[in-house]
Amino acid sequence: MRRNEFYLRTWNVLSLYRAGALRILLDQIDKYKTGIIAIQKVCWIGQGVLEKRDHTVFYSCDRKHLLGVGFVAKKNLKHLVMDFKAISTRICTLRLKGKFYNYTIINVHTPTEVSTEEEKESFYDLLQKTNEECPSYDVKIVIGDMNAQIWKEKVYCPTIGKYSLHDSTNDNGYCLIQFATLNNMVIGSTMFQHKNIHKSTWAAPDRLFESQIDHTVMDATHMSDLLDVRSYRGGNVDSDHYLVIARMTARISNIKKLRGERIRKFCISKLQDENTTNMYVKRLEESSKDTNHQVQIKLRQN
Repeated sequence: MRRNEFYLRTWNVLSLYRAGALRILLDQIDKYKTGIIAIQKVCWIGQGVLEKRDHTVFYSCDRKHLLGVGFVAKKNLKHLVMDFKAISTRICTLRLKGKFYNYTIINVHTPTEVSTEEEKESFYDLLQKTNEECPSYDVKIVIGDMNAQIWKEKVYCPTIGKYSLHDSTNDNGYCLIQFATLNNMVIGSTMFQHKNIHKSTWAAPDRLFESQIDHTVMDATHMSDLLDVRSYRGGNVDSDHYLVIARMTARISNIKKLRGERIRKFCISKLQDENTTNMYVKRLEESSKDTNHQVQIKLRQN
């Protein structure tokens, strides 16, 4: 952490149910100096907390070595962890103590695009319930593998930004936009301008096709806390996903409730021109006379 800045990571590790997979992941975490990282597809059994020498692993899995989500926290940050909840094999939450606000991080692994509508609806119903059960005064962040491709439709601004990777929005993308809009959130991973190689979060086995399907979604009230979101291609845990890092800062947000409107700014430097100054004074006097005249009329009427 530096000047109240901190980093939140997410990574679909494909599977930790392999010999040495956890050790490789922890080495990569140390390499990128990761404090808190949300991981998907853990593929362990059950739910719980695993203590390692320098890390603590929180996980929520099933009994079949399928799916599973969790968090890995450095030991020096464990004292900030207030609570961990294992919701399902696709959703878990971690509550952290912050300087000005507490943070509730919701780690998700959304069903793929080819999944049934019933499975997608069931997932988003559970996600909505989880979000509503979070403390209302916490900063809520939804992060993880959302299998959502998002375009730059202006009709969905300011929920989404104009720097997404794709030229079309898939069904999961519309579901994510609807969830974010309903809960007054923004999809921060589409807000920052980067090269395309730093936007893509997943690559096909032949490396000929890449997609941006891992996202960071947070409360619009605190969107000014989000400084940057991008992927890092150097990390390697034998996964087809890239490490995604969101850079944030802890501060008291002063964002206005009316989003999408900008305060009009005046070019004061033009007043240095004498002609402009005289014209401004003349119009100001005329406006003042009109206002006084209208006030006098109202007083006479009353």
